[in-house]
Amino acid sequence: MEKQETTLKEYIKGNKLDIERLIEQYYSYVYRIIKSTKSVGIVEEDIEEIISDVFLAIWKNSANLTASIRVKPYLGGITKNVIRNKYRKTTMHCSISDYEEHLVASHELEMIIEEREQNEIIKGALKMLKLEEYQIFIAFYYENKKVKEIAKILGISESKVKVILHRVRKDLKAYLKKGGYSYERE
Repeated sequence: MEKQETTLKEYIKGNKLDIERLIEQYYSYVYRIIKSTKSVGIVEEDIEEIISDVFLAIWKNSANLTASIRVKPYLGGITKNVIRNKYRKTTMHCSISDYEEHLVASHELEMIIEEREQNEIIKGALKMLKLEEYQIFIAFYYENKKVKEIAKILGISESKVKVILHRVRKDLKAYLKKGGYSYERE
């Protein structure tokens, strides 16, 4: 047997809505509705404001409420309307001057794009390395570890670390050149 859904009649005492009891029992329900709204990125501070607005709207309209109104659908509808109205009023006012410091010159953009492409090529090359070669390369170039430290960690000689680094650099240069990039020191 299904439980009959709660109506506002249970929250009306002597022609007056017991808003405190309603808030106490349905605060978390309204909170969950707001959190499940995926159309806008709602921050925690906005959630509290929206919950207050929902219960304020009910309190202001309490004289016009019908006792037979089912609580959950009513709260859900009001909550969705409050969210919609809040973000409908919110407009973005932007000026190009707000973003001038973030604008990148086209030659800088080309450099950034080229650097990303090179990084992707390097990632591809690194996937082809043996595990030991990969560990040494990452430790040296990305973790800024010294040759001596790498040798100690891996339990190999310093000269072996240097040889592997030399060979991996040589292979990466060839791989980059094959991909259309050349490496030249300035």
